[in-house]
Order: sequence, then structure tokens, then C-alpha cells
Amino acid sequence: MVGQLGHTEGTAVLTLTDTAQNAIRRILDAPEASHRGGLRIAPVEAGRLQLSVAEEPAPGDDVVERDGARVFLEPGAAAMLADSTLDAIVAESGTPSFFIAG
Repeated sequence: MVGQLGHTEGTAVLTLTDTAQNAIRRILDAPEASHRGGLRIAPVEAGRLQLSVAEEPAPGDDVVERDGARVFLEPGAAAMLADSTLDAIVAESGTPSFFIAG
């Protein structure tokens, strides 16, 4: 099953797979994670994106949530990820690797 994460006012949509949702929830369930925390996606350089755990959204971030998986999209990332899918592969160790499919 795939969940959709909508941006404010229903403009662009980032689709989040069940695997990505589960990986994000596991990260956010860590004892040191904030109950308001989420996975933040922001552009860095040359079309690359950076994923990080954030205690709260930065001003201007789109805050999207699906079944307890919170994602904060920096406005530039929101534009880059319109109509894309966030997925994850989880290693045997439990460490997720996230990737974007267009």
C-alpha cells in the first residue's frame, strides 16, 4: 500500500510507500527523538537532497504526516519532489536507505 503526502492546499503530492513510512516511524520512535520530530528533506546542491531527523519543522516547511510518519519538506524540496515517491530499503541491521522515484 502506498500513502500520499499532500502539500498545503493540495498542490504537489509526495507519495510515501509503506516501507518508507515504517522506516520513518522506527527512526522517530527512538528514545532520543522528539515527539514532534520528523524526517526533514531539503535541497543542498546541484539537485541533491539531504535527509535528516529534525525535532520540529523549520519556518516555511510543509509538514506532512501519514500514519505517524512525519516528513518536513523545505519549500525547494517540495517543488523538486512533486509527483515523486519516497521509498526505502531496510538492511538486515535495520538501517534504512531512502530513495526517490519520479
